[in-house]
Amino acid sequence: MTEISPRRLKGRSYAETRSAVLDLIRSSESISRVELAQQSSLTEVTISKIVKELLSEGIIIQAGQGRSTGGKRPILLKLNTGVLYAVGVAFGIPTIVIVLCGLSGTLIERVDIPGMGAEPPPKVIARVADAVRQLLEDRGIQPESIMGIGVASSGRRRGPLGWGADPLVARKWERFNTAAELEARCGIPAIIENDANCVALGTFWSGGTDATRDFMTVYMAQGIGAGIVIGGAIFRGSSDNAGEIGHIVVEPDGLECWCGSRGCLETVGTPRGIVGQVLADPELAELFGDGGAPDQAAVYRRVVAGLDDGLPQAEELIARSVHSVATALLGLNNVLDLDRIQLTGPGFATMGQRYVAELRTLLRHASFTRGVHDVSVELGGTGQDVAALGAASVVLHGSLTPHHRSARI
Repeated sequence: MTEISPRRLKGRSYAETRSAVLDLIRSSESISRVELAQQSSLTEVTISKIVKELLSEGIIIQAGQGRSTGGKRPILLKLNTGVLYAVGVAFGIPTIVIVLCGLSGTLIERVDIPGMGAEPPPKVIARVADAVRQLLEDRGIQPESIMGIGVASSGRRRGPLGWGADPLVARKWERFNTAAELEARCGIPAIIENDANCVALGTFWSGGTDATRDFMTVYMAQGIGAGIVIGGAIFRGSSDNAGEIGHIVVEPDGLECWCGSRGCLETVGTPRGIVGQVLADPELAELFGDGGAPDQAAVYRRVVAGLDDGLPQAEELIARSVHSVATALLGLNNVLDLDRIQLTGPGFATMGQRYVAELRTLLRHASFTRGVHDVSVELGGTGQDVAALGAASVVLHGSLTPHHRSARI
């Protein structure tokens, strides 16, 4: 549970103070007015005013009574998850995932629709907008009750190849204003965020994480990236490209990466990278390929199945991936000095615990801060919906606790 020091509140506007108080309520299962005053160092009069506003707006509700400490039992407060909502969308080539969440960021409903494929952006956005409208209609929810639509995307920011690791997709989407088009079709504000950042904010928001704990969420799907949360806000870097660990060069003479460099972590450590290594080697292609136009998902499944069959080639590919990812994260953790790392995303679905075990071992023996503090490494969600849920949390985080936007390292 977060405690807000007087120094942190000094000089803040009323809106920022209100935002910080709401964040205390968010990070607590339930909390009383007295506890809010104690932990924020605000006066009971200020707390009473803020709580009254939040109750009248339906953002929080009363949640029964707490324990008595000798006097009247206090009224507990918590987020109201049944009045206001957020929608999250995760674009994928085979599948697009759409979720509806309450104010706590927890899933209410999920819809899967056909993915981006090779279709032009306007056609894809029209399909997404239709699905969002149908979802709200089926649930009996008016658009006015939706705080916003968050969209999770991958790729480079503020430059070419702004959408995903496929240059063909990038050329179609990088100049297309996805948020504006979706907003115009749905009549609901929309925002686009990096998929790894979405997942990190989802962990922060719905996991009850307080703003005093800095952590990193590593998201692996086709590529791999890190969402770094510092003081309750995403650390973005000078061009919003912080956390692109997939483009740490781990093999300078390795395969060419879609970004134009060679030997990036994405070419070695991700499922897509493993498939690329298979297809670049005639012997591996014969062993794990299908002889025709390669189905990347099928090739990767054959490599994983090769582990059970005791194939040394499969073991070498997987071991190389696990060690490369763990080594890169060890280096990043030495730079950032975090105490928590979470691995998430479909790329960790089949062997996530193996990556966790390798990283724990490296941190225990090679972390610069070993002996000073432990680093928690955990496996988070690995479903296709984890980025969409995070995208919905981006809306909640930005709308309800905007004071975090100003956090900096």
